[in-house]
Amino acid sequence: MNRQPGVRRIRGVVAGLVLLAGCQSPNDELPREAVSGTVTMDGKPLAAGRIDFQPAGQGETTAAAAGVTDGSFRIRQNEGPVPGTYKVSITSAPPSDKPPPGGMPGDTPPPPKEPIPAKFNSKTKLTAQVTKGGPNTFTFELTSK
Repeated sequence: MNRQPGVRRIRGVVAGLVLLAGCQSPNDELPREAVSGTVTMDGKPLAAGRIDFQPAGQGETTAAAAGVTDGSFRIRQNEGPVPGTYKVSITSAPPSDKPPPGGMPGDTPPPPKEPIPAKFNSKTKLTAQVTKGGPNTFTFELTSK
């Protein structure tokens, strides 16, 4: 009797559980900080988007991200970045439910165009200094031009 398929199945389940456990909130010893703030676009709260904090220094590994809703974002301490300098990128692609030109209903629509200029995301110049003990509340005022 060949038991290889059963062993493979068990290994697959174990690997899946390990991956699932890795997706849970960080439970580490790092000195993480809560981060919050506001994002405006042309003076109005950003309706919806995403904000990413990427370490600005070489060798630093903690990053953090959050959704932006009605101009506000919040990252809890157990998921937050450690003190340091971060590059900040902000995106807000509106959903696209139109089929591609010449396409049929049910076809995958083209990716939506990013309404926020690249200088705030793919070519960001935005930074944030996360400090021990905070308050770590940031305001990002974006412009469409």
